[in-house]
Amino acid sequence: MACVVDSQEWLFDGWTNEEVISAFEDILDRFDRAFARKEVVWIGDDLQTKLVFSDLDLWTLRSADSPIQIPDDIWQEMSAALGKAQRYLDELTWPDGFDSFLISIDGNAATENPDVAWAHHKVRGGQAVACLGLKRKGRFATESVKDIANVHWTHDERSCSVFWREAIDVERDSPETLRRLAPMAYPGLYFTDDVWAGLGRFSGGYYANSTELRRYLAILNDDGTWAFTAPPPAQVRSEAQGVSTQSPTAQLVIQRFIRLQLDVTPENPDVYRNRDCREAREVQVLGDVLYFGWHGKLQAHQNRIHIHAPTPTSNGRVLVGIFHEHLPLPT
Repeated sequence: MACVVDSQEWLFDGWTNEEVISAFEDILDRFDRAFARKEVVWIGDDLQTKLVFSDLDLWTLRSADSPIQIPDDIWQEMSAALGKAQRYLDELTWPDGFDSFLISIDGNAATENPDVAWAHHKVRGGQAVACLGLKRKGRFATESVKDIANVHWTHDERSCSVFWREAIDVERDSPETLRRLAPMAYPGLYFTDDVWAGLGRFSGGYYANSTELRRYLAILNDDGTWAFTAPPPAQVRSEAQGVSTQSPTAQLVIQRFIRLQLDVTPENPDVYRNRDCREAREVQVLGDVLYFGWHGKLQAHQNRIHIHAPTPTSNGRVLVGIFHEHLPLPT
């Protein structure tokens, strides 16, 4: 996957020294995360040559007499990060429409912005590409002479997750697209190795259940760990949070998921006592055999997501272990 640096936000007139340092540290963190995920980071030709403060370009800003003084280790990291980035103009294939850089963002007057134009036309062509800005964050409607497309400016982990969730539709929702993008779209979940084979076992098939499945995954990602582990008595995050080390009861966990608009419940104890039924819900995870005895119901009588409360081996993430129309029950 890929992102492109929006160089038009690199204008520091009126910024304090501390604000520029903070912005550099923040975007360096985002470069590191992108490189760690093996994403392509694109830059345009303007970033390192345009004026960014008064009559200074980026690297002139580093001079000893610059009014903005940034620690040398930050400059070294910035040089290394931009050295790893790729020039999108060097790509052999350009997206359709990229012969025009005129782009309107969020209904504002159109301006020449080749960086955002690159992302805009990539999204139009079915490839999810985000922008890396310094201040802008979230999804914005962008418009060119060709069409309108929603482009994301990713900033923190939350905005990155939202981008990847919507990327599933941008890159044409399918079982393979979900499997490929799920680790970025739902980083708070641990997916077992064989879980994806179950997408074909839903009644009605994957496409009939995709919207509801992804709604469950998003809420489980954002609030599942809290629901399973936060001490009583709070049923929602907005209530006063418990401070004890007491674990929530199963009934409280159920109620929390109800308040999150998910139908998630544990199996009846008879299911565990029946060997065939128990083994159908057991999955080997990192050397341990776990019983996935909690399940979310996509519909009242069919299509289940079997999950497990966070464990030390999952690094505190809710585990997603089985997708199935309906696993066997005791007769």
